[in-house]
Amino acid sequence: MDFEDLYRATYPRVSAYARSVASREDADDAVAAAYEIAWRRQRSIPRGAELGWLIGVTRRVLANARRGRRRAGALHALLDLQPRAPAPDPADRIEDAELRAALLELSPLDREAIVLTAWFDLSSADAAQALGITPAAFRMRAARARRRLRGALNPTTKEQPQWT
Repeated sequence: MDFEDLYRATYPRVSAYARSVASREDADDAVAAAYEIAWRRQRSIPRGAELGWLIGVTRRVLANARRGRRRAGALHALLDLQPRAPAPDPADRIEDAELRAALLELSPLDREAIVLTAWFDLSSADAAQALGITPAAFRMRAARARRRLRGALNPTTKEQPQWT
């Protein structure tokens, strides 16, 4: 697959992922940086896992940007300047109040496992590639996240300890 085909096949989903976890401006910048990296590393992109690889790169670009903002915030505090507002949480964009509240009860890692598979329809292998973990580790993380989400949606069925 040449770069143009890769871009056309993956851009909508990579962009949607980035916009779900960051502001529009930050997402657009991260996606552009991810495709720049993909351009430079075309030959090393794993065949068959391009989408997961690109989402992983986008995720790391966004994490680097967040770290940069934290550093800038610390500098602004030293200089007594006003810091920029943090990026919105993807759960804030959900219209169903009960589901939004349940997602916000989850840890960021659990939320990300749900988002990658349920909203972006990534396979376990692609989601694992995006997160930089093994597919088995991702499946375990996703199963726990789904169990915790079910418990948050229906508190009366929260799991009881298994040692009884």
